[in-house]
Amino acid sequence: MYLKVNSDDVRGTFQHFWRSTGFCPPLPHHKAHDFDLSKDMKQNLAYIGAVPHRGIEQVRIHWLLDLITVPTYSTEGQPEYNFTYLNQLIYELYRNGLKPGFEVMGNPSNVFTDFENKTQVYMWKDLIKLIATSYIQEYGLDYVKSWNFEVWNEPDCEDFDMKFTLKGFANYYDATSEGLMQAHPDLIFGGPAGGCGTLGGSKHHGHYELYLLNHIVFEKNYFSDKIGTRVDFISLHKKGDGKAMNIIEDTIASMKNIGILFPTLANKPFYNDEADPMVGWSKDLAWRADSIYGAMVVKIIAQHQNIFRANPDSPVNFQLLSNDNGFLSYYPYQFTQRTLVARFQINNTSPRYTTFVQKPVHAAMVMLSKLGNQQVYVGANDSNNGALATVYYPSGNDTSDSWQMSILVYDSNDTDHGSEYGELELDWYINPPDPKQGYAVFALGNDPYGVWVGLDNKTAYPTQSQWDYIRLQEPVKSGPGKVLIPPRWQILQPEATLLHLCAKSDMAPEQVTGLRFINITVGQVLVIWSDDNIKTKCIYTYEVAFSPTNITGPYQRVNKVDTIATISVISPHPHDGYYKVRAVDYWKRTGFYSNAVYYPEDIPV
Repeated sequence: MYLKVNSDDVRGTFQHFWRSTGFCPPLPHHKAHDFDLSKDMKQNLAYIGAVPHRGIEQVRIHWLLDLITVPTYSTEGQPEYNFTYLNQLIYELYRNGLKPGFEVMGNPSNVFTDFENKTQVYMWKDLIKLIATSYIQEYGLDYVKSWNFEVWNEPDCEDFDMKFTLKGFANYYDATSEGLMQAHPDLIFGGPAGGCGTLGGSKHHGHYELYLLNHIVFEKNYFSDKIGTRVDFISLHKKGDGKAMNIIEDTIASMKNIGILFPTLANKPFYNDEADPMVGWSKDLAWRADSIYGAMVVKIIAQHQNIFRANPDSPVNFQLLSNDNGFLSYYPYQFTQRTLVARFQINNTSPRYTTFVQKPVHAAMVMLSKLGNQQVYVGANDSNNGALATVYYPSGNDTSDSWQMSILVYDSNDTDHGSEYGELELDWYINPPDPKQGYAVFALGNDPYGVWVGLDNKTAYPTQSQWDYIRLQEPVKSGPGKVLIPPRWQILQPEATLLHLCAKSDMAPEQVTGLRFINITVGQVLVIWSDDNIKTKCIYTYEVAFSPTNITGPYQRVNKVDTIATISVISPHPHDGYYKVRAVDYWKRTGFYSNAVYYPEDIPV
């Protein structure tokens, strides 16, 4: 494999359009809060939010409105809404640096029964306005206007918890749009969130998606009585059936069909917010456990960048790709379901507890987060291997920020393990503004699943020593060095390798902020922090330090493995005491420690 890269050959801006995941709570929907607000989900969201540099920022969640209840009615007969559960979930997202992909989906206490009834249509509009204005008041407009409000998920699948006629569904759309517009005109709303077959050729009985688009373009809005209703983005779900290019081809075909039927929608921003390699999140598929999945995610993102976003003649105005992999796996498929982390439910202890292991696909998202904001031309890509190259120029020199260049190389035969290997030959012309350089090579070589299978025989309840060895395999593997970078090295399929080169800044990394904890069980604690205050991506690791007796120390490092994700399991946890965290850059310069925070074992989650 031969790659030719010139840091001066910038071809355009590079946006991180893939920073999204999602999940669906299980049945029954009216008890979605039991899942969404569980201790397990709180850990899961912490891991999702721990992808550095806001590498994942959106979590698209089904059945959000079923978190709202109606305990009573006013004297005028209007429902009195209780937002407690929804408030708690939004806060949990916010504290992890995340935001909701807000699917307007669900039926609070089954209040709504007929969307051809004018009273209920207006009541729905008022509910949506209340939701949006409440969160604008709580978190500010800038946060809420970044949310993607979206129509009911996959309406042609007819997974409703109320009755919808086609006309009623159009009324529901107009009422949602109007409620958001009344809350603030900058709020975003789109759809049809289709995923049950080719648009207009559903495998199911419903034709809601086609009807809705026709209504948006050609019919009168319920409230304005004028032709046309806004749609800020077109969202469809295109999955790969095991092949990366299937996603691209189906996207092109669907948008071509939409463009023919509705020419005014042809250039709307397009979201594939369930762009998974394979349908069915809970399927037991071994390739989801190791680097096959991670490398394929990198490949899919690279293909979308090069075919759609970097192509001036792109047939699709592609703006967002989401991997729907924020679910909670369950025994005995801890690693092999479509998730970012593997969940272990430890039921042979008292008390029982749950802990998680980062999968290679989580590591892939970490690697992707280190890419820059301008795309550099790469001389070669083919169906199985290729690269993304980016460069980054800092806006000022009064922080730890500096010039950076990244090359993310992948070799993926989709869901096949592959047997290919060969030499990667890199012709890399580098023109940094500062001759003092450092770099790190991050490889998707971590394999906690292989350790668990090969050495631990898939034990449901690993011992402490087994956990220690499994967790050694969690983080993306890194190794800093000094230029010169070797021009050749072996690459084995499946693989993703990131070369990250930085000019040396004048300043060490900034102070870590937001230190907090989640209690796992006696002797185990999940330590979480934020990198929002850190201005550089040239971070080699974070050091977690602990003092058992005094806030002033002495402290010793307690995280056994280097990590660039902003999370670490400390186990065995010594005892109650003070924790603090600092960043270390490629030159081994340390930033200021975070404020020390005391951790009591009995603190609730």
